[in-house]
Amino acid sequence: MGCLFSSEKTTDSREVVRVDSERRPYCNGMTSTEFTEEQKQLVKTTWNIVREDISKVGVITFLRLFEKFPDVQDLFVPFRGLNSEELRQNVGLREHGMRVMGTIEKCITRIEQPDKLTSMLESLGEKHVVFDTKIEYFDLLSPQLIQAIKPAIGDQWTPSVEQAWNNFLLYITGIMKGAMLQGT
Repeated sequence: MGCLFSSEKTTDSREVVRVDSERRPYCNGMTSTEFTEEQKQLVKTTWNIVREDISKVGVITFLRLFEKFPDVQDLFVPFRGLNSEELRQNVGLREHGMRVMGTIEKCITRIEQPDKLTSMLESLGEKHVVFDTKIEYFDLLSPQLIQAIKPAIGDQWTPSVEQAWNNFLLYITGIMKGAMLQGT
C-alpha cells in the first residue's frame, strides 16, 4: 500500500486504482495500493464529520503522538518539557494541530487532482527536511491520527472506513517522505 492515484479513471467503485510506479516511485516503496473510488468517497464523507470537531482531533493526535513517542515532542522547541495537561492547554499545539488538519483538508479537496496534491505534499515534505524531521516520524503520526479520528466519526467508523483512511494517509506520507529523501 502507498500510492493512490492513476492517470486512468475507472467508473466501477470496486475497481482498484493503480499508479505508475516509475512516475511516483516514492510511495512507500510500493508499486500500487488498493484505493478505490468508493474509498475516496468514504474519506470525503467521514471528513465532513471530523470537521465538526477538527481542533480537538488535531490536539488529540499530537497528545497521543507525544505520549507514545516522547522523543518526537522534543523536536518541537515550544513543547519541550511540557506535561500532557500543559500541552492540552497550549495554544501553539492547537495551532499546529490545526495546520496539520488543514493540510488533510487540502489533500481531500485535491483528491481528484493528483498533480496538485502531489506538488503540495512534495513542497511540504521538503519543508520538513529543514526542520530535521526524521522520515520515520510520519509513520508514527498516521496511527495517532486514525485513533483521534475514530471517536469523532463514531458509529460510522467501520473496517472499510479505517482501510480507506489508512490508504489515504499512506499516500500522503509516501509523497512527503519521498520528497524528504530527495531533499537530503
